[in-house]
Amino acid sequence: MLLDLLFGLFLIILLVLFSGIAVDVFEKISHEIKVNKLLLATFLVSFSTSLPEFSVGIVSALRGEPQIALGNLIGANLANLSFIVGGAAVVAGVIPVIGDYLKKDLWMALGMAMLPFVLMSDGLLSRIDGGLLIFAYFFYAKNMLMVSDHIKNSKLSKHKKTHWKIKGGLSWVLHLFLLLLSLGLMVITSNYLIELVLKVSGGLGVNAYWVGLLILAFGTTMPELVLTLAASYKKDNSLLLGNILGSVIVNSTFILGVIAMIAPVVFDSSVQKGVSGIFMIVILGLFWLFTRSKRKLERWEGLTLIGVYLMFVGLQFLVV
Repeated sequence: MLLDLLFGLFLIILLVLFSGIAVDVFEKISHEIKVNKLLLATFLVSFSTSLPEFSVGIVSALRGEPQIALGNLIGANLANLSFIVGGAAVVAGVIPVIGDYLKKDLWMALGMAMLPFVLMSDGLLSRIDGGLLIFAYFFYAKNMLMVSDHIKNSKLSKHKKTHWKIKGGLSWVLHLFLLLLSLGLMVITSNYLIELVLKVSGGLGVNAYWVGLLILAFGTTMPELVLTLAASYKKDNSLLLGNILGSVIVNSTFILGVIAMIAPVVFDSSVQKGVSGIFMIVILGLFWLFTRSKRKLERWEGLTLIGVYLMFVGLQFLVV
């Protein structure tokens, strides 16, 4: 079992590495073919740190195991809004809330994080529900394109003066080959990862949702963790909060919507899923309260969020 877990960690690292390569190459190709900069920023800011979840979700849905994807996405959102942003607050000491964050981004993220739970209240996330989630994402993306402040504060803002020039047809073809190769390797890695999740869940006597919720989710949020800690160290608060909220929105809408379109997800009334829903409400409430009270997230509030996440993990082990 220990070897399986170590192999799983290795696969997650590969998945994160391949997703980083895919995003970098896609950005270069987009510059070469002169894709609209706002459209490029919207796509990359939203998806750059969520590619591992997307890859795992698509593969698990195609294999008829959407419960793994559901656990992974819910677990990733819980980790992002508590453990990861809380860790950033501990590192930075304080994370100030700036701009129209409270008016737009926060409410958008909170609402969309709860939308899947509302749609699954009947016990099923159907293809129609999936279509609604995808529509919700494009509604969010349209708003991003209309609000220039979101683009100015994106992680692409540091690269506004960077241009990739086409050095000939070979350069473009090479970039396209690298993009397809990295995406293909992500799919292969995700397939092995799903196999391992099913093996580990069987060996531990737990369901695949639980493994996705705790083990897989913590691994696939490594890009958010690295980017968030780097942003907190550099005091880049707009990048920090934008990364977290953007990832939560994409996970809750577009990725889960595509998964439901491929394979409808049954959401039964198990204790594990009930605990997940309750803690999602608690963490969202605390996140809203802390960032709204003094327009900043202080170190003790970050520690509180981390404590709540650890409590959630502990309860999941008790009810497994």
